[in-house]
Amino acid sequence: GGGGGTMRHSVRVDAFPIGIDPDRFRRALDAAEVKGRVLELQRQYAGVSVLLGVDRVDYIKGIPHKLLAMETLLETHPQYVGRVVLLQIAVPTRTDVPEYQKLRAAAHELVGRINGRFGSPGYAPVQYLDKSVDFAELAALYHTSAACVVSSLRDGMNLVAYEYVACQQAAKGVLVLSEFAGAAQALGAGCVRVNPYDTRELARGFHLALSMSAEQRGVLHAYADQYVSKFTSQAWAQAFVSQLADSQPASALSAPAVPLPLGEVASAYRSASRRLLVLGVGGMLLPAASEAAEGEAHLPPQQVAALRALLLDETTTVLLVSGRTRADMNRLISDVTGPSPHGADGSSGAAAKPRPSAAAAAGEGLSAAQAVRLWGLAENGVYARRGGGSWELTSQAAQEASWLEQVEEMMCYFEERTPESRVERRDRTIRWSYESAANGPLGAQHASNLVESLEKTLSNAPVEVLWDAAAVEVRPHGSSSGLGLMHQLTSEEALTGVSPEEAEGEGAAGAGGEEEETPLFDFVLCVGNFSSRDEDIFAKLHQSEGSEAEEVEEA
Repeated sequence: GGGGGTMRHSVRVDAFPIGIDPDRFRRALDAAEVKGRVLELQRQYAGVSVLLGVDRVDYIKGIPHKLLAMETLLETHPQYVGRVVLLQIAVPTRTDVPEYQKLRAAAHELVGRINGRFGSPGYAPVQYLDKSVDFAELAALYHTSAACVVSSLRDGMNLVAYEYVACQQAAKGVLVLSEFAGAAQALGAGCVRVNPYDTRELARGFHLALSMSAEQRGVLHAYADQYVSKFTSQAWAQAFVSQLADSQPASALSAPAVPLPLGEVASAYRSASRRLLVLGVGGMLLPAASEAAEGEAHLPPQQVAALRALLLDETTTVLLVSGRTRADMNRLISDVTGPSPHGADGSSGAAAKPRPSAAAAAGEGLSAAQAVRLWGLAENGVYARRGGGSWELTSQAAQEASWLEQVEEMMCYFEERTPESRVERRDRTIRWSYESAANGPLGAQHASNLVESLEKTLSNAPVEVLWDAAAVEVRPHGSSSGLGLMHQLTSEEALTGVSPEEAEGEGAAGAGGEEEETPLFDFVLCVGNFSSRDEDIFAKLHQSEGSEAEEVEEA
């Protein structure tokens, strides 16, 4: 079509590991049919421990590897002969494909060899069933087996592991799980992880599962059961739909960029009676690269003079937004409110020659009445401050910070292994940043691994894990520049236009009659280089504007 502009599209990629309905299996164990079958299996395998395998006949499932490990177990631990059985349910698939026919024949050959070597009348160490079983039979087998073996060579998830855990509430059976199954990423701390390509390691996993104490089994099962019970198929569906819904605003905001109409902005600014200027520090007042850097950074003299000139106007409030700590922000705010710490050339003690419009502010600092209109957000909205007041936490989740130590250890592990990366810990947030240009795919790969580890470790912590712009950050749940802004706008001072200091002196003024509230800001300009998570500051401003418009319309 005609006209200029740039077409932009928003694409979101995420992982949604599926779960099961554990209650379905638990209810099945209470059914009369399953209870009867459990009693039959317990009588059939009295005095024998059952290692259970449930797989499709497929190359990725590692059935031959499992059989070879059983043979090795009986060779290295002859005490298990007559006392352990591998029960393999091999569900037929693609029976008309020659390669799968060969796989089936190879498995049968191994079964015959093992049973011929170690079997005896009334005892077959491997029981191999070339068929599927119904749900009731499967639940009974899960319940009565001492261990379940998943030996996949490569697998997306393998929900057999989840199903077995759900049926082991009583006996606390052990899950022997291949590290190449997707389920190992979720259940790794609740199972015996093995490499199925290493036959001896897999056999050692069998032995560990069979010899494990009841206490150890209980610890493993508790972890695995907690995960299976929390991340169910219903939770998977809800997470997917929720993320899908959340992606819609991002698509809506992906519009062609248009230049700021400076003439209209200047006209609106001049005609406004109560202005709010929201200014990002990193990438605007200071270079973006120094936003996360440690050190005694100060605002340049030109920026100090400009901010003071703005605050000389009693109708203007300035909000500085940054990911820096409160201490860093206090220093930057002091640059503006206090006497000029350095001259225009940056040297200490040099006499500055300020611009005429900002002469008083640049030379002498701000008065208390002017400084009270300089607000701040630290750690991207976790902390908020108005004027000379103290910093406040903006969310309940930010009260909890016990998770920081553990996260710092994990981030330091990746810092040591990724050149030119660094960990930056603050009061309530922590960040691992890497230089993507220097590290190439290594930095991104380590970031992906770090995010995966953090999401598992912090699944019950009140935090968010963010990966954006060559950095991984963990912050309290619900914290952002946008929510920090809303905290500022809903404060008593913002709503009434009266600072706490002014309110003290005017306490008697409103006695005996209703005071009329000063309207919210009639001009708001927000400028900054924000992360994708903190770009909600623009959406929050639009919401605030809409709410104000509705109130005026109703009035």
